Amino acid sequence: MKLAAAASILGLALGAWGRDSAAAPAVHQTYFKSSLNKLLYFKNPATLLGLDRESGLVYRSGNHGAQWDVVAGVPGGKASRMYAHPFEATVAYVLSDGTEHWLTRDEGVTWQAFSTPLAPTTSGERALGFHAQRARWILYTGERCVEETVGWWPFPRLVCHDEAFYVRDGFEQAVRDHSDGDRTGQAVTALMAPDRAVAKCMWAHHTTEFDSMAEEAIFCLEVVPRGTDSALARRSIAEDLAGMLDGLAKPTTVRLVTSEDFFHTQRVVRFGDGNDGSGGDHAGGGVVAVSVVKDFVLAAISHAHSDEMDLFVSMDGHAWAESRLPLPPGTREDAYTILESTKYAVFVDVMSSGSSVAGSLYRSNSNGTYYTQSLEHTHRSRDGVVDVERVHGVAGVVIANQVANWEQAQRGDVLGRHELHLRSRISFNDGARWRYLRAPETDADGKKYGCTDSAWQSGECALHVHSVTSTRTPGRVFGAPAAPGIVLAVGSVGSQLRAWADCDTFLSRDGGLTWTAVHRGAHHVQIADSGAALVLASSGEETSEVRFSADGGRTWQTAKLE
Repeated sequence: MKLAAAASILGLALGAWGRDSAAAPAVHQTYFKSSLNKLLYFKNPATLLGLDRESGLVYRSGNHGAQWDVVAGVPGGKASRMYAHPFEATVAYVLSDGTEHWLTRDEGVTWQAFSTPLAPTTSGERALGFHAQRARWILYTGERCVEETVGWWPFPRLVCHDEAFYVRDGFEQAVRDHSDGDRTGQAVTALMAPDRAVAKCMWAHHTTEFDSMAEEAIFCLEVVPRGTDSALARRSIAEDLAGMLDGLAKPTTVRLVTSEDFFHTQRVVRFGDGNDGSGGDHAGGGVVAVSVVKDFVLAAISHAHSDEMDLFVSMDGHAWAESRLPLPPGTREDAYTILESTKYAVFVDVMSSGSSVAGSLYRSNSNGTYYTQSLEHTHRSRDGVVDVERVHGVAGVVIANQVANWEQAQRGDVLGRHELHLRSRISFNDGARWRYLRAPETDADGKKYGCTDSAWQSGECALHVHSVTSTRTPGRVFGAPAAPGIVLAVGSVGSQLRAWADCDTFLSRDGGLTWTAVHRGAHHVQIADSGAALVLASSGEETSEVRFSADGGRTWQTAKLE
């Protein structure tokens, strides 16, 4: 059994046992040829689905992970992606890399096949988009590829772009067509005219909080030839030269369009001149991204002649205002990361000028237009993932990692993650104030750490924990919504965070206020049964045992895997 899968599956099996801590847990083993890439949890905790992309198989368990069977309704070798419907508790989808896919409405007991006109997008965006109020309304993004011979290159090349589709019946007609032998996917309706390329489409009602537009409202990032929209037609000299030398790439830009009648009519979103008269529509670089976050719609606009960006916000999808962030000069196009926010404020991390591993965290006012700095020198990976994570189940608690040697990182003296000095901070009031994590009195062996109050307050002797950029445990990093206050984390006590292999495992029962060292070494962790059952499995090497607690981490026992 692969270790990561073993830890997750066993943790869930123990979750059912945790209610009767007097009895020894029954340990069930299932061997997989390769690790499960994804576990899907239904609202019914007894039922799980597992996806093995390597073999293209989907597995199902109906008894808390004790037994697993290959799903017969999905052909072997076909499964590539798996989605739970966020607003229908018993519905899930399995997509292939082709045009045939499968859905279940009964937690994976039975499956129905359906076809789409195109294979799913490979852009990195989600292929399915769900409506928060109309559960059967679903957006589908597919990829069209054609061979072209252009420019001076004599051989054809494959040119691909994404197109958007929708259904308003949860693919029911597509299922019937597929059953009747129709594999064209004609029941999945094109959102726009054929061959209109999109970078992304999403429902305005992507979240339950946003209800300021018609329920049919959709936002799309449409890819258009430069010059289609004069306000977006500016190009840089570098782009002009690259186009002349290459001749292969057709110059395009991206604009934000919206419709409230499934694109029978549409409106191009205008952003105005921005705060300084040269941003928004005048920036000329196109729309980089759009996102619906709680009550807010956010759009990032690039500049044609620099790497700077503008961030615009709307609370109704019609009126837009530029967000005023105290940004460093020369902000790069990939500098914004929109983090998990609340209905009262937006959290944005902005990459620091000259450094790809450090940024600054900003918190907005109630309408998302004005921002203040919440925390500086936040750690971020080179692909934009930020070490700022909420403690699930406890409102207002956030844990973030800072780069202590940020000046070295800014100069380029830090070559790898192992050279970064990371320190963890925690906020109990949604980023208004931060402090270091107080270290436990003793380690897992009872030896005193010896941290003084002054050393804790300065971060020189505090608890520092691995977060989203470095955790090796799948799923949520800190806590679980069903177990308020219970947090398991891998970290170290001292002046900075150590490498994963050199860390120990810690537990908090009060949402990160105080901590206990529960086991030496780094472990995969699972929280089950509302926090009553906790499971640890060694992450450093293959293991034949797991540690578990049935009383919220006060005492621990060992279960053998034989």
